Amino acid sequence: MTRRTISLAIHLPLLVFLAAGISAQTPHLTRSSPAKHKQPSTTPPASVEPVKPAEVSPVTEAPEVDPLGRSTPYGCVIGFLQAVSSNKLAVAAQYLDTKLPEPQAEVLAQQLKAVLDSGLSSSVSSLSRESRGDVHDDLRETRERVGTAKTQDGALEIFLDRVKRPAEPSIWLFSSDTLSKVPDAYSHLQQSDLSRLFPAPLVRTELFGLPLWRWISIVAAIILAFILSTLVTRLLLLVFKIFLSRRHFQNENHILRLLNQPVRLLLLSLAAWGVETVSVSALGRTYWTAGARILGTLGCGWFITRVFDIASNRAANQSLTAGKTEKLAVITLARRLFRILVLFAVVLLLLSGAGVNVTEMVAGLGIGGIALALAAQKTLEDLFGGISIITRESIRVGDYCRVADQLGTIEDIGLSATRLRTRDRTVVSIPNAKIAQLSSENFALRDKFWFHHILSLRYDTTGTQIEQIVRNITVLLGEASDVEMQTDRVNLIGLKQGAFQVEIFAYMKSHTYETSLVVQERLLLGVLAVVSGSGGHLAPPSQAVYLEVKGADENSFSSELKTD
Repeated sequence: MTRRTISLAIHLPLLVFLAAGISAQTPHLTRSSPAKHKQPSTTPPASVEPVKPAEVSPVTEAPEVDPLGRSTPYGCVIGFLQAVSSNKLAVAAQYLDTKLPEPQAEVLAQQLKAVLDSGLSSSVSSLSRESRGDVHDDLRETRERVGTAKTQDGALEIFLDRVKRPAEPSIWLFSSDTLSKVPDAYSHLQQSDLSRLFPAPLVRTELFGLPLWRWISIVAAIILAFILSTLVTRLLLLVFKIFLSRRHFQNENHILRLLNQPVRLLLLSLAAWGVETVSVSALGRTYWTAGARILGTLGCGWFITRVFDIASNRAANQSLTAGKTEKLAVITLARRLFRILVLFAVVLLLLSGAGVNVTEMVAGLGIGGIALALAAQKTLEDLFGGISIITRESIRVGDYCRVADQLGTIEDIGLSATRLRTRDRTVVSIPNAKIAQLSSENFALRDKFWFHHILSLRYDTTGTQIEQIVRNITVLLGEASDVEMQTDRVNLIGLKQGAFQVEIFAYMKSHTYETSLVVQERLLLGVLAVVSGSGGHLAPPSQAVYLEVKGADENSFSSELKTD
C-alpha cells in the first residue's frame, strides 16, 4: 500500500463527516434570525391549545416498518432533527405527539429543535436502536428518555412515548408531557455565542450556509492535529526508550513513519470531538460524534497493530541474531493472528456504534468457530504442538535428538510437522502433536559427557597390581584438564564373569560430541598403558562348558573344558 493510498484512507472519512457535520449544523432557527417559513414566538401563542397526549399503546411488536424511521427512539430523534434541518416542517410535525393544527405543530417543532440544539445531557447516538427501546431504564416500557436540556428556568426532561394509532404500526413520538413545556423553555434559552470572539466580517460572511469563523475553526483544528502528530510520535518514542534499551531503536526514522499515521488519525479524532463540542445543532453534534468515534476506533486499532509490528520485528531480529530461525514462523503467525483479532474488534466496535446488534453476530461466529475447530482438530493439534515445541525449546534446529523412536538431526520445525534427518540420510516428518505428547531426548543440550567404563582383569592379577592400577588411573583422571575433578572415581566393584571388575566413572568437560570422542580416546589409551605398566592383563570374554560322561562299567566323571 502506497503512502498516497494510506493518506486517502485517513482523510476520506474525515471529509465525509466534515461535509455531513457542516450540513447538519447549519442553523435554520436562531434566537436572532427567524425561520424561513414560520417564525416562532418567544412565548406560547395564544391560540395554541393545550397539548393532548395520544393514546399510549401497550408493548406489542408490530411487523410493519414506519416510513419515517420512528420505529426506534434513535430513528425518531434523528429523523426529527433531519426534517427540521432540511426545513421540512410538515414532516417534522409528524414526530410530535400532539393534536395541534399543522401550522402550530410546525412552530412547536422549530421550538423543540432550538431546545435540543441548546445542549443535551447525553448524546443522541446513545439512544436505543431497538423497537422496544431501553427496557433496563427506570421508566415505563412505553417511555424513553432522550436527555435533559438546561434552560434558565431549570432542566427540561426530553421524553419519547411509544404510541399506537389505528391502522398504523407502533411508533415513537416526542412525549406530550415534554411538548407542553417546550414553548416556555424556548422563551428562556440563552445560547452561548462564540462568534463575538471573532471579527464581524468573519461572522457575517457565510460559505455553504456556515459562518466563515466556523470554517476557520475546523481547518485550524485539522492543521493542529497534523502538526501535533509528529510531536506526539516523538514523545512516544522517547517513552519507549525509557523502558527499553536504546540499542533496540537503531532505526528511529522507520519507527516514526510507522507510528506517525495512526497517531495523526487519533488526533484527528480529537479534533472532530473538539468541533462537536462547539457545534450549534444537535444533528451536527451527532455527526461529529460519530465521525470522532469512527476515526478514534480506526486510529486505536491501527496504533495497536503498529506497536505490535515494532515489537515483533524486534523479536525476529533477536531470533536471527541468536540463530533461532525456527521462531520466525511463530512470530509471523502471531503477527497475522493479532492483526486479524484487532480487525475483528474494530469491525465489531464500528458495527456496535452504528446500532447493529453484534451479540447475535458474535454468537454465530462462536458456533461457526466451534464447527471449524472440530473439523480441523488434528491440524490445530499440530499447530499448537509446534508452538509449544518452539516456545519450550525442548528441541531446536540442528540438534541431534531422539524423537518418537527416531534418531537424527532436526532440520526444520514447522507449524504442522518437524523434519528429522536420520543417520541413513533419510528425512522423517513427525507431526508436532505426536512430539508434544511423547518424550524426546536432546543430545545437543548435554553440558558434559559421561566417561564410564568397566575394566575386567584376569584372576591371576594380584591385589597389589589391582591397587596400583586403581591408583594410577585415578592420577590419570586427576591430571586430565578435560575431566571434572569433583565427579571422577575409580573402584574395584566386584568379581563377575570370571574377572575382577574395576569401574571408571567421570564426566568430560566437552561441548560437542566430536570433542568428547577425542578426549575419551586419550583417556582409554592412558588406561591401557596403566594396566600394561602394572603387569596386569585384561580378561578376555570366556565361556565354561561342562561335559558329563557315563559308561556301563565305568564310574561317572566330569571334565571341564575351557575355550577362549
